[in-house]
Amino acid sequence: MRMVTLTADVTEGVKRMTRKLIKTGLYKSQSEVVRDAIRQLAYKYSAETALSIEEIRRIVKKTRKTGKSMSDLVRKVRDE
Repeated sequence: MRMVTLTADVTEGVKRMTRKLIKTGLYKSQSEVVRDAIRQLAYKYSAETALSIEEIRRIVKKTRKTGKSMSDLVRKVRDE
């Protein structure tokens, strides 16, 4: 995997927290801390926006009854 550089301004508090995480041995570098934080955020938001089984069942049931497209019903259920 090709790595690229990402630059970000952070507060002194975030910098201190990063150093503490490295000092404890949880991470080897600031880059590892940042990569893991971004992965965790990505997972958190994908999990929050993922449809539950119940939502999927409601959508399928509505699709069968109305004959509307699945994407229209997904939008409608999420808006409810």
